[in-house]
Amino acid sequence: MTITPAEAQLSASEKLNGFPPAVAESYLAFAESGEATRLDHVVLGVLQFYLAQPPPQPLVELPGTTRLVEDLGCDSLTMVDTLFLAESLFNIRLADDEMARVSTLDDLRGHFQRHILGHAEVTA
Repeated sequence: MTITPAEAQLSASEKLNGFPPAVAESYLAFAESGEATRLDHVVLGVLQFYLAQPPPQPLVELPGTTRLVEDLGCDSLTMVDTLFLAESLFNIRLADDEMARVSTLDDLRGHFQRHILGHAEVTA
């Protein structure tokens, strides 16, 4: 894991101000536990926050095959905002060419799990 609970507390208060409380709670819980499910809740919660037209239910409840562009209306600005915040929250650097291959919620989950947890597969 790339963040300590103390770093997460400070980061949450600075970077997640204005986000739904569940996103910050999941971020802090992830810093404590390192659980993939908590990581998914943070990443998908950030994406949902940035979507122009979020779906009526949380993204974590949608099938992993849900397409970012076609089904959720995700545009390049939404992805840049999501990636920039995630990089900042988790102290990582993501390659732009890798993100070009992310097209579904499972792809997004797997991308962050590989970079943050070292998982080769999605464990949602």
